[in-house]
Amino acid sequence: MPQSIPTPILPGAGGLPKIALTASDGASAEIYLQGAQVTSWIPAGGTEQLFLSRTADFAEGDPIRGGVPVCWPQFSGEGPLQAHGFARNIAWELAGVQTNDDQSVTATLRVTESAETRALWPHPFAAEITVTVGGPRLHIAFAVTNTGSEDFTFSGALHTYLRLADVYNATVEGFAGIPYKNTFTNEREAPDTVQMLGFGPEGAGRVCYGATQATVREGARAVTLTNENFPDIVLWNPGAEKASRIPDMEPDGYRHMLCIEAGVVGTPVRLAPGAVWQGGQRIEVG
Repeated sequence: MPQSIPTPILPGAGGLPKIALTASDGASAEIYLQGAQVTSWIPAGGTEQLFLSRTADFAEGDPIRGGVPVCWPQFSGEGPLQAHGFARNIAWELAGVQTNDDQSVTATLRVTESAETRALWPHPFAAEITVTVGGPRLHIAFAVTNTGSEDFTFSGALHTYLRLADVYNATVEGFAGIPYKNTFTNEREAPDTVQMLGFGPEGAGRVCYGATQATVREGARAVTLTNENFPDIVLWNPGAEKASRIPDMEPDGYRHMLCIEAGVVGTPVRLAPGAVWQGGQRIEVG
């Protein structure tokens, strides 16, 4: 049976609080309470799988460049809020940590509306993130409850930054025949017929509508992302020119990362009063 385990809250970079998870097989993760953001994931017997910028800001209220930011209740600039919403910038509470029957370990973090969020988005809500590590997998589940008396809509994503030796040597598969929007031009483009996509200095930005699984390959390493009730997959690498304008990205950082993320973008979720929406993503190294 699952068992709760005491987990201290530790001082992280910039003095921001974080927790550290370690499963019995050695798989581990670090999670900052700001944004409920995973910033490190090492599968059992493996190495770091998430990119974290060397120049990332660790300051209260500022987004952290790397790991898995929670973009909610808005994806990117597709709405009236600040880019990617506010969930990644506010403090969440640690609800508990438990070991599971399969020897993995799970942390649960929660947040509800406050004066701070109501000033940005006038809807009562409760949100929960659960992060589970064990073996070759990282699982992140996200749940939103409408605690108010009126419908609201939202979009969002689990904005995963995969760590790469060199994106120029990486490929991704899973998007053949999938319609997508080019987020650099904001235009829909014809689906690709090729099975594997590569990357160059120009980078890539796509919202792939209806994609449910994608695999990133770099040499012998394969990392597969599988959606759970997220209807889209977002792919992003800023490329050389755009990266040079990102202040918290080191000059060569774009060469060592690729964002591939479960998203709800094309059709925002409409949530009725009292209703709950749940989604998630599973990332596995093979």
